Parts: sequence; structure tokens; C-alpha cells
Amino acid sequence: MVKAYTKGYAAERSLVHTLAALGFMVIRAPRSGRIGLPSPDIVAIKNGRMLVIECKSRKDAFTVEQEQLAELKAWQDHGALALIAWKQSYKGWSFLHLADVSENNGNIGKKFTATKGFPLDKLEEIMN
Repeated sequence: MVKAYTKGYAAERSLVHTLAALGFMVIRAPRSGRIGLPSPDIVAIKNGRMLVIECKSRKDAFTVEQEQLAELKAWQDHGALALIAWKQSYKGWSFLHLADVSENNGNIGKKFTATKGFPLDKLEEIMN
């Protein structure tokens, strides 16, 4: 558990700094799923647009819990753009829209990400 938390924390922290370097105002919500309120891992704002992100750092395919998807949906219902970010080992970040992941029952794998995902350099384009 500690190793997985440390890996996740390091990935989230890396993404926070990457987004800040791109001009976003950004915060990380430590232990985000443990406060009893809908709280994504990262909240970022740029040019009046809010972005909320659930981060995952995994080598292989995984499933995002339905509760996490519902929490992102709550933020989206209040005007935020909700994304899932996957840091694949040795590959960097890929981003997926909440709707696509929800339609796939929270399942994320390499083929799905290759089809539905987009890289970091497309993030600002998606926000417009």
C-alpha cells in the first residue's frame, strides 16, 4: 500500500508541476478519496476553464472505480472538464474524457487509450 501511494503521489505531483509550467493554476488534493466529498486528485484552472483530473499511474490496464467516476461527474455537472490521466510506465501521460471511460465501465487499457485518449500536448486544444 505504501509503495502504491508513493508512486501515485509522485505521479500526481509531477503532473501538477507540468500543468503549472503550461500556465495553469493548479492544486493537488492529498488523499482525495478519503474526505467523504467529491474530490478529484487535481484541480486546474486556465483562462476561466476548470479542469478536474483523476490520476492513475499503472503499467497495465485497470478499472477506475464507479465512485471515482461519479465524483468526477459531480464536478463536471458544475462546469468543470473532467478527465482521467494515465501515466503509463515509460510512456508518459495520456488523458481520457470522463464520458468515454464511463461508457467503457471504467475500464482503461492500452488499446482503449490509443483509440480514445490524447497526449498532454493536446490538452489546451481540448479545453477550448
